[in-house]
Amino acid sequence: MTLDPRVKPDTIATHAGRHPAAHGGSVSPPVDRAATRIFTDLAEIEAAHAEAGVTGRLSAFLGSRGADQVAEAIAALEGPGAVATLTSSGMSALAITFLAFLGQGDHLLLPDTVFGPTRDMARDLLGRMGISFDLYHPLASEAEFRACLRPNTRMVLTESPGSNTFEVQDVPMIARVAHEAGALVAIDNSWATPLLFAPLAHGVDLSICAATKYLAGHSDLILGTIAGRRELMTQVMTTQRQMGDTPGADDAWLLARGLRTLPLRLRQHDASGRRIATALQARPEVRQVLHPALPDAAGHALWARDFTGATGLFGVVLDPLERPALEAFLGALRLFTLGYSWGGFESLILPVAADTGRQHLPMPDGTLLRLHVGLEDPDDLLADLDAAFAALPKA
Repeated sequence: MTLDPRVKPDTIATHAGRHPAAHGGSVSPPVDRAATRIFTDLAEIEAAHAEAGVTGRLSAFLGSRGADQVAEAIAALEGPGAVATLTSSGMSALAITFLAFLGQGDHLLLPDTVFGPTRDMARDLLGRMGISFDLYHPLASEAEFRACLRPNTRMVLTESPGSNTFEVQDVPMIARVAHEAGALVAIDNSWATPLLFAPLAHGVDLSICAATKYLAGHSDLILGTIAGRRELMTQVMTTQRQMGDTPGADDAWLLARGLRTLPLRLRQHDASGRRIATALQARPEVRQVLHPALPDAAGHALWARDFTGATGLFGVVLDPLERPALEAFLGALRLFTLGYSWGGFESLILPVAADTGRQHLPMPDGTLLRLHVGLEDPDDLLADLDAAFAALPKA
């Protein structure tokens, strides 16, 4: 479906990437499970190969086309002129992005608060290929960030807000300075999604999301997305093809279904998350709530300038808890359950271990918990947390 460029994100999420006339008029497209495609003549198969050479996509002659339709919707959400691709996971989206543009002797910059497995990938996988990396302070001034760039810096990754401690970066400044030095800028935008922060409109070259999380929203699939300008995405998709990274048709269909409710879900995550974050600030056991929308959060002014909302993922720092007290607190919870991959409909909680890989920004002093506020009634979630705090004196 061709959309008027003036329509708003809710409309884009509802309609983009849908082609009912191609599927007998069905509102929701069927699952397109395919490994190979049959061609009527040599000219047709030559045209398919020529298309793949331009776009980098395999689906002109092989594999499911369902992922292409979802990628079309993702591109529409990312902004005018964007091209997108689906990958088999958020981590594969990062790996493909790095390997598409970095080679032996190149240098990569990562924020100090980067997702731990991303830092591990840079150290191990990229390191074996002769690609070096350094960590920069996520709240660095322009002069401080400029000093981190090397003559061989080819890419800067941003992650805003940062993992576990949720500092918001000055992404437009980073993009401008990096571009002046000849480096590309990528972002892990899984927290905000393109609905709440539009990376490409803020100078970023490549926008990456773990679609497993808010984009899908139902805790039932693992996928990633990459979006950017066509000339960059052709190289990205060629690398993806050469790596053999192919998302499954069923997961692509599930992601398409999840996208249709993304704006509604994010509004609820935001409203409930802010309510619970504010309530936690008032508790005597809480030292700090790490939520970008709170005025005392690191980078709050940047969040207010660049973002259109928040999600349900944030941190809370408690007075230090010994293991028995932490076990009592977590054991009293019924709605907040222990789990890693946030962004679904359910509320999660996770104790955050000290990140020994950081070099510039120390972890908060106290017991850090990461909360994901789901779609349950916030009154019930607050009662659940009250019960957990009530269990602390018994520990």
